[in-house]
Amino acid sequence: MNTQIKPTMHKGRHIAAGLSTILAAALGISTAMAAPLDTSWKMATLPQVKALLAKDSGKVSGKTVTYSGKTVHVVAAAVLPGFPFPSFEIHDVKNPTLDIPAGATVDITFINTNKGFGHSLDITKKGPPYAVMPVINPIIAGTGFSPVPKSGGFGYTDFTWRPAAGTYYYVCQIPGHAATGMFGKIVVK
Repeated sequence: MNTQIKPTMHKGRHIAAGLSTILAAALGISTAMAAPLDTSWKMATLPQVKALLAKDSGKVSGKTVTYSGKTVHVVAAAVLPGFPFPSFEIHDVKNPTLDIPAGATVDITFINTNKGFGHSLDITKKGPPYAVMPVINPIIAGTGFSPVPKSGGFGYTDFTWRPAAGTYYYVCQIPGHAATGMFGKIVVK
């Protein structure tokens, strides 16, 4: 099912369209703003999530996670216990800057531990600020919307990205999430 937001001049209708998009996102239904990419979502238990988080190959220094080598593994989780909603957590840091060497192959695992909402981890060159109803184009790589995790499990997926040197941003495209801080910077050099 694909919902579309049609701008109107009537404030009440615009709010209703926004609320329907948020509901669609919470239910894992794609919207015109973020078509789901070709990813396969899997389920994991809490011990499996902890094992996945341990596979991150970065080193933390303050609010930056630095990666080295020809292949790096980034593991990001949405809204782990103890972190503010909405946010990403990478290597026990909220929305860190990621430093990645140019020419590296970046294997990314994204975990949604939040049982109330779908999330996405999508990479773009478009920087903040982000609108409540984001239209973030182009998306270079990412997951599209995750399904909402079911009781007793958490959802995760993997994708590979081969970035050129530059500045990128990882964002959640669920309406309102990037606007309230669910994004971070990626520096590839």
